Amino acid sequence: MHFYKKYVGPILITICVSCFCKNSLAQSPNETFNRDSSKTITLIEFKHRVGRATKLLKTEKLSAISDTDHINIMMCLNTIFMTHLYKNGLFEARFEAAEYKNLEILADKKNYSRDIVKVYSEWVPNRGMGYYFPKLKMELYGTPMRYAIFNVLE
Repeated sequence: MHFYKKYVGPILITICVSCFCKNSLAQSPNETFNRDSSKTITLIEFKHRVGRATKLLKTEKLSAISDTDHINIMMCLNTIFMTHLYKNGLFEARFEAAEYKNLEILADKKNYSRDIVKVYSEWVPNRGMGYYFPKLKMELYGTPMRYAIFNVLE
């Protein structure tokens, strides 16, 4: 019993204090993650990226598409899905033109969100029931963070 009072008590106190001390087991306050780090592109470039994504989904098997192109496809789909404008007291989809709808329809027809996990079998759920692919460091659907969505300038 004397052993516990002499050694275990001070060890437990030291462990508890170190857990609550600044910069101990937690992240440093200087290490911040910028959630608003989306890539800014022009509308013309976004249309070009959407066109390329559509062409690849039409002509290629998912396994034949490069990692870079999958990242582009995911970012285009996330941007179309998540970007809205506030008009007349309502939120409306920003990208409603046929070229954007065609990409969404084609992705649905090809079961992109279901079959991509066959290409990238290592994934974890993201916020909002989407996917995060560690190999690509990219999210698809759900509620993706800003890095997974283009900031499209008019």
